[in-house]
Amino acid sequence: MPFIEFEKSVKDQDWSMLDLHSHKYYEIYFLSKGERTIFLADRLYEVSAPSLFIYPPSAVHKTEGGSFERHIINVSTNYLNEFQVSVLEEKKLKLLKLTENEGEKLLNLFETAYKIKDGDKYFDLKQNAVFSSVILEIERLGDLVQAPQTEFTKPIPSSILKILDYLTANCEKSFTLCEIANKFFISKTTLIYNFKKHVGRSPMDYLLAVRINKAKQMLVATKKSIGKIAEDCGFSSANYFGLIFKKREKVSPMQYRKLQNGKN
Repeated sequence: MPFIEFEKSVKDQDWSMLDLHSHKYYEIYFLSKGERTIFLADRLYEVSAPSLFIYPPSAVHKTEGGSFERHIINVSTNYLNEFQVSVLEEKKLKLLKLTENEGEKLLNLFETAYKIKDGDKYFDLKQNAVFSSVILEIERLGDLVQAPQTEFTKPIPSSILKILDYLTANCEKSFTLCEIANKFFISKTTLIYNFKKHVGRSPMDYLLAVRINKAKQMLVATKKSIGKIAEDCGFSSANYFGLIFKKREKVSPMQYRKLQNGKN
């Protein structure tokens, strides 16, 4: 199902994502205040506001740093038209340093999106209109692209990136460690070791994170029942899904849906 989500986050102290992760949709990341360090597979970017970064589907990444304000658009590929895809593909994986005026224009568009409430007449059309304006602003951005600060001395091997992509694309399926290892012709011990070394977590922990991210997307973008979302995301039961979700997100799936819908 086509999906789009506008999300704002403000932190007044140091905050870091626990591990590298990826997802099946585009992420438009706009840093409006503060500084962050972006890790992207085998590269590191030092980011200061106002800046923009576009992650394509399956890009493995994480961020860390001090206090900040950032705005994100998560959008599925089947939501986009041909022009929007072309813009995102052209600008993806480039750190775009914005002028003060460009940053202010983008911030105003995000603030407009946050004022559109679920249930408003023409909600979807209004949201799409704002998103289209964001894409037009991104297309107009100049060629001021900041190069990576450095490359990691030990980049993630392509063999591990392939496994990450596979798990992300097939997270609804049931896997065992042996099945994953056999599919990629490595031992279970090697699989676990390489994930711990390069991703910072076990394969099954990574798979669980992908499932939770997909569930969060579906909770916002669809009206499916909690049981159906649990099934579509690869959880064995709705009860298990609810327990794991609340443990990680500190709210139940239903509470999360209500909170996110209240933002839009």
